[in-house]
Order: sequence, then structure tokens, then C-alpha cells
Amino acid sequence: MNSRDRNANGRARPPGAPGRPQRKKLPHERPLWLRPEDEIFFITVCCEPRGKNQLCYSNIGRAIFDSVEFRNQNAVWYAHLVCLMPDHLHALISFPYERPMRQIIADWKRFLATKLKIEWQRDFFDHRLRKEESYREKADYIRANPVRAGLVTQLEEWPYFWTADPQESASSEDRVLRGGAPGGRALPILLAVLVFLVGCRPDMTNQPKATPLSESDFFSNGANARRPPAHTVARGDAHEDTAFYTGQTNGTYVTQLPVKLTRDFMIRGRERFDAICAECHDRTGSGNGMVVQRGFPQPPSFHVDRMRNAPIGHFFDVMTNGYGVMYSYATRVEPDDRWAIAAYIRALQLSHNAALSDVDSADRATLDSKK
Repeated sequence: MNSRDRNANGRARPPGAPGRPQRKKLPHERPLWLRPEDEIFFITVCCEPRGKNQLCYSNIGRAIFDSVEFRNQNAVWYAHLVCLMPDHLHALISFPYERPMRQIIADWKRFLATKLKIEWQRDFFDHRLRKEESYREKADYIRANPVRAGLVTQLEEWPYFWTADPQESASSEDRVLRGGAPGGRALPILLAVLVFLVGCRPDMTNQPKATPLSESDFFSNGANARRPPAHTVARGDAHEDTAFYTGQTNGTYVTQLPVKLTRDFMIRGRERFDAICAECHDRTGSGNGMVVQRGFPQPPSFHVDRMRNAPIGHFFDVMTNGYGVMYSYATRVEPDDRWAIAAYIRALQLSHNAALSDVDSADRATLDSKK
């Protein structure tokens, strides 16, 4: 019998006994509304096995702090401070949104395990500092870990502590050595840096502003957003040319294209039709597009008499307001492109039903020569 099936006394587990509790996979997810530059996470990473010193050696500590600074300088993260204990470490780190926190920490652990032969526990623990939590209090708590563990009697005696100092250069001589120990920092310097990081915000974050859909005590309806005054029109939205913007005049579809017809305009209409309309109507306008072949309701062919006799304003109106199972494309296709598509539909109808007698005699001779 497998040893996993026995309890602590060596007795076999009875059939049907509930399984042993398994450690859950930690989510490490950040809410989407957070601003990464404003968030600081309390990170704890543990070694395996616990109780064995793997981190608190001079060369190991120096290499770990070097890797932390390297990631700061290359914008992989921004570590505010790191405290090494014999079998685990604590850190206060801010993360960008470009990469998940889980991936950043996993890559760092993998690098240290490969280079320094450190054996880590799976995963890590994180806690996001909320507004009610003091950054300074959390930093002091981490700094005092060696004293609480009985490793030293004074904070300054513990050499395996590192904190970011934006005033220092990144050279190896100025990097982490203080008092002959890797990462040593005096508490007064730590507090000064923490006050600087927390209190100095020379940006626009703290400007007075009203965020969208936020509440307000100033206005009677309790909303910050204001309605535009009556009878105002946004610049460029007057749409006085009703034929161009609606495809109608006095409630009747227009029968003439309200824009100048050019070769470039027709080329644009074909390109937009093939990109937007052909998935349902196919490139010939017969109504047998790819989505129709996969079960979508078939639209009418543009080549039936009803559609050939429809005024051109009808096609513009359908693209603007939708028709049947076809939804509106008004927010997806600009009015100019809607007219270009309508003009190209007319060209499709003409080409599909054209007779040789419709061609000029000069062009007809050219066609005959190519037969």
C-alpha cells in the first residue's frame, strides 16, 4: 500500500475516507480598476524545506539584491524593499500591467534557482496594501522580522536587507553594500526614503477632477456628468444635408447618388463591400456568403427585380438603421463609405444583368477581339 494512504500512526486510511486537503493554487489576480503605479504588494516567497538556511549568506544575498536592482532598472517591476530571512524572504513590490505578477515572480524564482541553487516552495503569497494600511508600518514590520525571530537584537545588525534609493547611482560600488554587508541600510535612511516615496507625488494624480459616472454633492441630481443645454449640437454633428445622412428627402428615398461618382469612389466601395458585406451577401451580391453557408439566414439577392428597382437611398438606409436580422452599421461604417458601398451594389447589379447591346460600339469591338 502506498505510504500516502496511511495516516500519521501508520494505519491504513479506510475506504471512502475524504482525501487529504490539497493546497489551493493562489490566484494572484489584480482587479482591473487598479492603477499599477499606485499599488504596492507585500510578497512572501518561502524556501523548501523550511528551517534550512538557504538565503542568508554573503554571496547569496548580494546576488539576490543584484537581481532585484536589475529588474528595477529594466522596468520589470519596482521593488521598494526586500528582507531576506534564512528560509524565506519578504518584499514590497509594485508591478506593471504588461505582464502578470505570477509570471514575473515565477521567472525571478526560476532565475535564482538556476544561478544560486535555491530550492523554492511552489508559488508565493501576496497581499495588496489597501488605503487604510500604512506603507511605513508595513515596512517597519518587515524590517523588524530578524529581531522578532531572535537572529539579532538591533535592526541595524541585520545585513540582509535592501531598499530602493532613487538618489543613488546604479554602479556596483554604490549598489547594496553598507557597513561591509550586502544590502545593509540604516533605519533613518529607510524612513527618509519611505517618506519620500509616499509623500512626494509631483504628477497630476491628485488634481481635483470628476471621473466619469461618479457621484457629486454639488449638483441636485447627485451626478457629476451634466446634460448639454437644450438645442445644442456638437461641432460637426449638425447633419443639415438630410439626403446625405439619411438617404431620404421629405420621407422618400433618394434615387440619385448625393456625392460625386469617381473611379476612386467605386474602388473604395468595392473594398468596403468585400470587407464588410461579403460575409453575408458574398462578393457577387447573390446572398450566399460564408456565414450563410454555415446556417445564418440568407439575405435576398441584389439581382432580383425587387432589389434592382429599389432606389439607391434604400441601401444606404438599410446600412444605417438595419433591416430584418441585419443590424445597423451606422457606428461601424462612415456615411461616405455607406454611399460608396451603395454605389458598388449598383455596379454589381449592372454587371450581373448587362447585355452586350449596353456596351458602346467602340468598346464592343474590343470585347469581340478578346473572345
